[in-house]
Amino acid sequence: MQNKELQKLDFTTMRNLLHDSKPYAYIYKGMGMLRGAKKDFTHMLPQGTPFILEELRIGYIKKGEGDYVVNLVQHDLSAGTLVFLNKGSIIQIGNLSDDFELAGVAIDDYTLLSAFGNRSSIPLVNEYADLFITPGNDEQLVVDELLRIVWDIMHQEHRCEAAAGGVVAALLHYFNHIYKSQQQLKPETVSHSREILNNFVRLVNGHAHQERQLAFYAGKLCLSERYLGTLIRQESGQTAKEWIDKAVLTDAQVLLMHTDKTVAQISDELNFANSSFFCKYFRRLTGMSPQEYRDKRD
Repeated sequence: MQNKELQKLDFTTMRNLLHDSKPYAYIYKGMGMLRGAKKDFTHMLPQGTPFILEELRIGYIKKGEGDYVVNLVQHDLSAGTLVFLNKGSIIQIGNLSDDFELAGVAIDDYTLLSAFGNRSSIPLVNEYADLFITPGNDEQLVVDELLRIVWDIMHQEHRCEAAAGGVVAALLHYFNHIYKSQQQLKPETVSHSREILNNFVRLVNGHAHQERQLAFYAGKLCLSERYLGTLIRQESGQTAKEWIDKAVLTDAQVLLMHTDKTVAQISDELNFANSSFFCKYFRRLTGMSPQEYRDKRD
């Protein structure tokens, strides 16, 4: 197997994918954008492959529909959906309809902070790992226009990065405005049980590579194991163990796919007692051994 670094979806990776001029995408310093159809999108994000995002992203599904796993949660999204994905999110693309079309922008930390005058209070960024909303028809037109303006600015001969960054800042403000407005119109706020589930999933995303016992998460949430386990199952239809297994499996697949680390090294990194136990665990969840999974991807 050739020597590879852990692949993350960052601007370096995207530039490598776009070594030839592509009419549907661009990368320039701290900002990138994609405006394309299914074939263009899957060129950047192969279906079924988990990727870790290294920059904040906002996407707008213009046509079609598809299914995605974002931070362990399955989402079925269709035309009109506006997506916010914070840095550090793990995404996996499933099936996309033939008419799928997306416009999206990515911005790195430095460019984002510059666009907001180096303020720490940037809308959405410090509050959410991901958000999925469906704006009204008029709001969708504004979102599409803002994304078009960013694209046009960055394709001018004498591009102005500050102006493009300012439009992305406006897009974040507008996203936040739509989301908050929709929340106010809901007849009731998120239930206490749903809030606990959301907090549990966030903890699992951050700690499952080392912590697989429910006691750890119950302690973090100041709940008993029995109560947390019951609540997770009732609220999500899945057990807490199934959530934790999904997170561990995603970490394992990324390490197998994008590093040259041995199975034993990956087993140790994911805090398994030994590689034999890790192999049995992986086979139980996927139906194949870690090496078979790696060979299949190669």
